Amino acid sequence: MGHNEHQENDISIIVCCHKQDYCHNGPGFIPLQVGKVNSKVDLGIQGDDTGDSISAKNPNFCELTGHYWLWKNGPHSKYVGLNHYRRYFDFSNKLPYGTPYSETTSAEIEKNFPKLPDLDKLFSKFDIIVAKPNIHPFCGAMHYKQYCISNDLDTLEDVIKEKYPEYWSSYYKVMYRNNKFSHCNMFIMRLDLFNSYSDWLFNILFEVEQRVSISEYPNQARIFGYMSEYLLNVYIYHHRLKAKKVPMIVVKNSLEKVNAIRTYTKNFILAIRNNLAHNLLKPI
Repeated sequence: MGHNEHQENDISIIVCCHKQDYCHNGPGFIPLQVGKVNSKVDLGIQGDDTGDSISAKNPNFCELTGHYWLWKNGPHSKYVGLNHYRRYFDFSNKLPYGTPYSETTSAEIEKNFPKLPDLDKLFSKFDIIVAKPNIHPFCGAMHYKQYCISNDLDTLEDVIKEKYPEYWSSYYKVMYRNNKFSHCNMFIMRLDLFNSYSDWLFNILFEVEQRVSISEYPNQARIFGYMSEYLLNVYIYHHRLKAKKVPMIVVKNSLEKVNAIRTYTKNFILAIRNNLAHNLLKPI
């Protein structure tokens, strides 16, 4: 058995999809339809609605319903990971230093998909692969409260203090003394680390779920997908994990760029409206 074939059998990277579009399905990658139990469309690929599943929670947990499926039911390979149907790790080393992502088309990426490195060699030096960080103009807590519902973050903090008090110092340093974050809940890591992280993550999020009111706005309803992006950074910092930070390659087109700007602006306005409402209702 050759090296490449051996590696392909050692890794399972789910590619989270929710609609018909480009989705990489090369060796080692598992296209996964997330939120399938709620969908009227069958993409003809593995769904996140089999076995122990939280597929119905997809509007609030986003790609985490795929993460949960992989944790509970998926192939338990030596290395496991999560990508999106339009976001993949770019191991080409062609981008300028510090660049978090580049854009491409489905035709271009299909011709030249970024090859995985020698994972055994890479993981002899690192503990986890995550997305290259985005740098925000302010700390993580302020970034969350700027675009999402601030009271939800307060609830998350209460849960961490109660269930995992030993993480509070790390959480505070990451969220209030830092402005660099790996986003998108993308990773590749060893199975044992994945199991430990997943147990910690979902214990927190399921408890937060019991205490918050989900927003009526679809974007704000994606609360747990957003929270987990920050929590992954907290977990890495707390455990002093050596993270290999890799740029993303993003499959887009010009029309989607325009729509993305419109969506971003709309979500920003909705967040302000939500936070104003919550603050007005807060007891003095």
